[in-house]
Amino acid sequence: MKKSSLILLIFFAVSAIYGQKALRTTAYNDLRKGNLDKALTNIEPTISDPTTMSDPKTWFYRGNIYLQIHMSTNPEYKKLDADALTKAYDSYKKLLELDTKREFYTEAIQNLFVISEQLYNQGVNYFKLGDSLNSPAEYNKALLSFERAVEVNASYGSVDTLAIFNAGLSADKGLNYPKAREYYGKVIAMNYPQPLVYNSLSDVYLKEKDTLQAISTIQEGRKKYPENFNLLIAETNIYLAAKQNDKAMANLAEAVKTDPMNPTIHYAVGVNYFTMNNLEEAEKSYLRAIEIKPDYFEANYNLGALYVNQAATVIDKANKLPLSAAAEYDALKLQADEILKKSIPFLETASKLDPTDKSTLLSLKEIYTRLNMLEKRKEVEAKLAGL
Repeated sequence: MKKSSLILLIFFAVSAIYGQKALRTTAYNDLRKGNLDKALTNIEPTISDPTTMSDPKTWFYRGNIYLQIHMSTNPEYKKLDADALTKAYDSYKKLLELDTKREFYTEAIQNLFVISEQLYNQGVNYFKLGDSLNSPAEYNKALLSFERAVEVNASYGSVDTLAIFNAGLSADKGLNYPKAREYYGKVIAMNYPQPLVYNSLSDVYLKEKDTLQAISTIQEGRKKYPENFNLLIAETNIYLAAKQNDKAMANLAEAVKTDPMNPTIHYAVGVNYFTMNNLEEAEKSYLRAIEIKPDYFEANYNLGALYVNQAATVIDKANKLPLSAAAEYDALKLQADEILKKSIPFLETASKLDPTDKSTLLSLKEIYTRLNMLEKRKEVEAKLAGL
């Protein structure tokens, strides 16, 4: 009896072992036939059974099944598991731990590459959706996909610097500034050959109101890429925002030499000179910007405003004169009117370029009133009433 019992126990044990292996083989055959629902049902019990859970073949088959579920165009199979790509990755990762003989290594690496590509493309799609919806939530989904792509690549010793940069960009757009700093910093440390990353990291520091780090980052980029125009402009903008006008002007002078036909630079020079109360040089720079780009709204408006401010200064001086200085008062008033006349063509151009800009219309109304240009004033009042 004892001998018979022993034989029976061995038979049951062998049956159990072969039962799970048979189930795994069935899952494999289901996969070959494209029956992904059956393949999934049959493979899942094998990953928790002691007889098959430590066999690399089990995890290889499981990874293949989940990858095919993700890649399937059949909506019925697609909905078998919304997170099939992650489960495929987890399966291959487990396989690499167990496959000491590297029996499935080559195929697993090839499939991990496919997974990383799928995750990258998923990130791109979420990013585009974030752009179209202006949604930080979608950008953060993109961040997660790019992070997973980076992780998958790392699992087989590969580094995807573009995925790392895009993770930083997605975090930046998703308002996750610590993550943005982390990933931008990583690609800089990897000598990512794009000056843009220094701009991006500096901008993150500015958003966090860390001007010192923002300038330091841009300066690091300029040392590495001394000829890069965008880095020069980014550094200049920081100096302008920080009211470091002398440093900004030095950069702008360099920018004008580099790109003399760029109206934006001449406009920026004008703004900086105006801030420094050098109105004569500001006027020259605005005029140069308009000469290059006649339809430059900001340059036209700022030049018109410069003349209005000059006229206001003269009028203020006239108003402070004693009543006995009538002749001098009249001379100053005439001078102010002549300056105001200079502003009209530029403000009228600005108004044509942006008919809805209320500040321009209000300035014109004031000028027309002062110069007794009543018909022009009526036109402006009608436009203001329509806004």
